[in-house]
Amino acid sequence: MDMKVCKRRKTTKVPPLAELLDELITEILLRLPVKSLLRFKSVSKAWRAIISDPFFIRSHLQQSASRWRQNPSLLVTPHTLFHVIEGEPWPSTFSTDISFYQWQQPSSEEEESEARFVMHTNDFLEEFNSVCYFAHCDGLVVAPTNTNVYLFNPATRDAMRLPINDRNKMYQYVACLPVGLGRDPRTGRHKVVRAFYRSRDPLTGVHDMGMEVFTVGVDSDSWREITPNPVYPVTVWITPVFAKGALFWIIEKPGLDPSPRGILRLSLDDESFSVTHLPDSLDPALDESFILDEVHGELFLTAFSSSEPLNIWTLVEQDTRWEHRYTLDISGMAHPVALLPGGGAMILRASHYISCYDLQSHQIDTICELDRLRYQHDGTTEEDAGSGQEIFYFNVIPYTESLVRI
Repeated sequence: MDMKVCKRRKTTKVPPLAELLDELITEILLRLPVKSLLRFKSVSKAWRAIISDPFFIRSHLQQSASRWRQNPSLLVTPHTLFHVIEGEPWPSTFSTDISFYQWQQPSSEEEESEARFVMHTNDFLEEFNSVCYFAHCDGLVVAPTNTNVYLFNPATRDAMRLPINDRNKMYQYVACLPVGLGRDPRTGRHKVVRAFYRSRDPLTGVHDMGMEVFTVGVDSDSWREITPNPVYPVTVWITPVFAKGALFWIIEKPGLDPSPRGILRLSLDDESFSVTHLPDSLDPALDESFILDEVHGELFLTAFSSSEPLNIWTLVEQDTRWEHRYTLDISGMAHPVALLPGGGAMILRASHYISCYDLQSHQIDTICELDRLRYQHDGTTEEDAGSGQEIFYFNVIPYTESLVRI
């Protein structure tokens, strides 16, 4: 006699409605700007917990980075001078007010270019008188000055002055020491790294330099010296570039024998130094005429001259080989900022101009003149950038807003 066996139908467990709602809320919050998220923290304890969770902060940063690739934005800081002292190689009369303004490419030709107010700090009360080039990583901005180093998150309006120490033995309060910012790929922690002077060889003029690191969220009151020392001194006033888990510094070559044909690399996971050789195809005559930039996570090296086209290389194969990527029919120095979706055009910055370069037709169009930029104070009044004082230069950096804490 055959007997039928009744098989129990396999059922799929449906998540509770509350769990589905939490997931939906999280997905919606991930797509909101930081300003809205800060306001929504006060909606409920549950929302505050979601927005403050480290996993949410990382996920929101990824969303912001994805949006940036589709529509790049820049952070603009106009630097004004109280007055000009003739003969100064670099001014010592900077305003101690630091303001951040966000710029995005207009969506149409008719739309005027304007910078949206992001953050305005109070005056730093004569704490410094010279400012160097800023660095950006994951929504954080480091601002080196001739006295202090400041760390900002312009989107959350958080700011801090990093600790002061006495390691630097030369050019105190005269030079802006080279300061870089990056993320340790192993721990995910952000690190600020500063070079400092120990001494100068009276015969060769070569500086003996060290480096120190401040780990954001870990080191609350001190810098930690990196050992061993860097293999070469680095150039003062030039901010290193972060890409692929490392900071890249321009080597100070005068007096070095033999002179290295490379750039200094500091790995942020094990804090070790090495030298990355310059591209083999780079004209040796341009060994001193190149700039470094990070574009979409890659390290770009741009060689420039007053009479030749710009040539751009990218670092590939685990930092061991350069690939010649672009030749632009323009002369002079220009920083590549971003590639527009599709890869057919590149955003460039040169002096106080932001331009769009068509990589097929080689046509270049100015899309923003920084000294004519309009901006808003808290979304109310509108005026010209830096009005009332003489603008000396603009700090302009690619910018992705984030909730990353400092």
